Amino acid sequence: MPIPPTAKKLRTLAQIAAKLQEGEHFNITRLIMLKGFCADPEAAAKFALHLAKLRQAKAKPTKQEYERLIAEGVKVMTRHLRKPTEQTKTRLKELLAETKEAQSKVEHQRWADVRLVECWDLLIVETAMECILQPWYSSAIGYQLARKHAEKFDSRYGPGLNPKSAPMMEEIVEFWGRHFFGRGWKKVVGA
Repeated sequence: MPIPPTAKKLRTLAQIAAKLQEGEHFNITRLIMLKGFCADPEAAAKFALHLAKLRQAKAKPTKQEYERLIAEGVKVMTRHLRKPTEQTKTRLKELLAETKEAQSKVEHQRWADVRLVECWDLLIVETAMECILQPWYSSAIGYQLARKHAEKFDSRYGPGLNPKSAPMMEEIVEFWGRHFFGRGWKKVVGA
């Protein structure tokens, strides 16, 4: 019996996660297959909230304001996905604007203006809110969210997916494994 395309893609992601644990590295574009998973706006919204909650649990914000925005963002996203109302949508839009304003410093570099990000966890929560508020763009935003969550710089490998990315890749595969098949990432690989 042929393996469904979704299962093949998920197995590929699980194998990448396993190989990262063994010390390998990959180009970040290997995550592009997540665009297909995130094409379903409802699934992408759940994925966005999942990553935001993970970041909230691990967050070490440098400012109390960042901590407040992360916590409130997760709270309002959760409420909105449980029972969407105009009030929750409006509050989510307000929080998104506050979050962007909190990290709005831009520095002019030689070739372009660059946004200065002090709190990566807050940036991921911001991107998660964008994913929920822009369902017509969920595929691209979901992919960007996964990139921001998993990409780690290491001078030995450069940017992309490297051994430091392994735990984040496992979290991504865990979510999609449970979403599509009701089981975690190691069972997808066959470990």
